[in-house]
Amino acid sequence: MKTSMRPTIGRLDTLRDEIATLAAEHKAEGDTMRRLPTPLAEAFVRHDVYRLLLPHDLAGSAVDPLDYLQLIEDIARVDGSTAWCLAIGIGSGLYAGYLPPERSRKMFADPDCCIAGAYAPIGRGISVPGGYRVSGHWGWASGVDQARWMVFGFTVGESGRMNGLQALAPRETFRILDTWHTSGMRGTGSSEYEVENLFVPAGMTFQMFMGKPLHSAQIFRLPGAFFSAIVATVAVGIALGSIEALTELAAIKRGPAGRPSLRDQAFAQYSVAKAQALTESGGAYLRRSIADIWAAVGGGDEISLEQRTHARRASVHAAEASVEAVDLCCRAAGGHALLESHPFERAHRDAHAIMGQIVLQRVAMEDAGRARLGLPPLSPTF
Repeated sequence: MKTSMRPTIGRLDTLRDEIATLAAEHKAEGDTMRRLPTPLAEAFVRHDVYRLLLPHDLAGSAVDPLDYLQLIEDIARVDGSTAWCLAIGIGSGLYAGYLPPERSRKMFADPDCCIAGAYAPIGRGISVPGGYRVSGHWGWASGVDQARWMVFGFTVGESGRMNGLQALAPRETFRILDTWHTSGMRGTGSSEYEVENLFVPAGMTFQMFMGKPLHSAQIFRLPGAFFSAIVATVAVGIALGSIEALTELAAIKRGPAGRPSLRDQAFAQYSVAKAQALTESGGAYLRRSIADIWAAVGGGDEISLEQRTHARRASVHAAEASVEAVDLCCRAAGGHALLESHPFERAHRDAHAIMGQIVLQRVAMEDAGRARLGLPPLSPTF
């Protein structure tokens, strides 16, 4: 086993400071390369980030999920793409809880155990002795350049299983496609991938957020709503970074002769206050929803439909509020919002790109509304 620098809660500040510094230095490089820059990829492994949430018996650090969300928010203030890769990379460790522990221990024995891919069951599977033969084409594989493993979802048979299955297989098994040419979140490397007639052992399949975890650690009891909170937190951090940038710009931007400086303009004053209110309230609402779920898990209680509904609507609301906050900051910044030398244009691109994630689209809020009105949610991972 490789030696690693495994962070504990007391060392999260060191991890945060180094990654934030590197993100600031290399975010333009990430945009150009369309993936996580090498210095950041190496720092992720050096700080053993992919096992942060895992329990100690899986070589993890067992970091509290609320501390994890705070880490993501802090990095997103600096660069959305870096925060996204960090968020997805750490969160993907939760797949370990759905595999037989002996398999998980081998897969997560080293700190470079990154998983990329999409668990949506859009592949095709055929039952064969000992497992399945799977073919398919998937997308949104954030961090694929750092990954050792790919996750992929598929249905089985002509009619398919309604909820589908997920599986893990080595990255080299798949063909990685150069498809990540985007406006926002450019540095995440979220490309597409495909495979044909891959044999998947039955022991490597599971139903994420629907099946029962095979590991007893509390972290593996978190519902699908936790993933929604993870990606929404990136949007919250981006918005907070925009507010900081507007505050700094207002201190130095002077108006034309006879006109007030940016700091003295009523619209700038309104914008910074409104953006702060939107972001802080959305973030606090989101954090409280996850804290309630985590408290239920810690107390050995079942996670109620009401708690899941709370987290789902809080996630969409926090993301939408953050996008509105970014837009306000960009409008107030004026022409400076167009310049790559200022962070506004990147924040605008990234915040709007995040809303393309299906768990933050209107359908997710509609599902929360269905639950509030006494109707069953449509999402199987609600």
